[in-house]
Amino acid sequence: MKKIYLITFLFALAMVQANAQFLFRISGRGMEKPSYMLGTIHTMQGSVLDYTPEYTEVEARCTQFYTEYDITDQRRMKELNDAIEQTKASFKLPEGNNILDVLSKEQIEEVDVRVKKIFGQKLSDSIMVGLWNFQPYILSFLISNKIKSEAKRHGPRPNRMSAPIDQTCIFRAKLKNMRVGQLDELEDRLKVQGFQPISIDVQVDSLMSLVRNYDQRLQSAIKEFEVLKQSTIYWCLADFKHFAAMDYWQAELRNNPAVFRHRNERWLPKMEDAMKNAPTMFVFGAGHLLGNQGIIQLLRNSGYQVEQVKKK
Repeated sequence: MKKIYLITFLFALAMVQANAQFLFRISGRGMEKPSYMLGTIHTMQGSVLDYTPEYTEVEARCTQFYTEYDITDQRRMKELNDAIEQTKASFKLPEGNNILDVLSKEQIEEVDVRVKKIFGQKLSDSIMVGLWNFQPYILSFLISNKIKSEAKRHGPRPNRMSAPIDQTCIFRAKLKNMRVGQLDELEDRLKVQGFQPISIDVQVDSLMSLVRNYDQRLQSAIKEFEVLKQSTIYWCLADFKHFAAMDYWQAELRNNPAVFRHRNERWLPKMEDAMKNAPTMFVFGAGHLLGNQGIIQLLRNSGYQVEQVKKK
């Protein structure tokens, strides 16, 4: 009941705020009609759009829609999953080598203790032996996924009645027969998923740090749900200023240039080309709006006017 009251309270607050969540108008540079962008909190449910009539209004003015990656397109998702599997295969150690050639005896013992605790299996058990022929990254990947799944148990249960907000936006665009494009290339999505070339030494250091600091990493992952909850509140209140100032997001921008700055720089020319052709709605994670290398500032640096849409 408390969760229902909180959601109702947030929506009621959102209805009386001066701005329309993280919805921005893009104009200038000779554009005849403006384009728009919505910064989302990926974990939010799409039903929140029912409380954002401004989105519906400006969505109707657009004939194109761009998202980070079209997760509703089965062909694209198969392409991504195939690429992930191929990338995983590329992390195999050279023929004749195994993880004992990369990790010291002491490191193996440390990893073995942690693996037994979190998976209930020793490295020498048959179910784990298949990992011996892979680089340390694969073990790190499995342990990181375990942390994520454990942390999710402490977060809010997803609403099965509503798709996530980004997916909902894509469905709406397709129902309106809007042309749907995407800002990310396959390579970008692989990096977002964590698949990129890493030296063996760095992989070993990362694995041992993960093993030795597992409990702290788990607590940090759990705390991220609190960050997402606060981010959602700021979104519902259209409080972009305080969202942008959150320590968590500032650290994310600093520590993950491949996820934010580099992608923003690759997105900008795609956005400009799209806006030249037709009024376009862009929907992507709100973190990409932030900072000196954020989409808002990059657009302004290119001569566009960017302003948050006001509620009527």
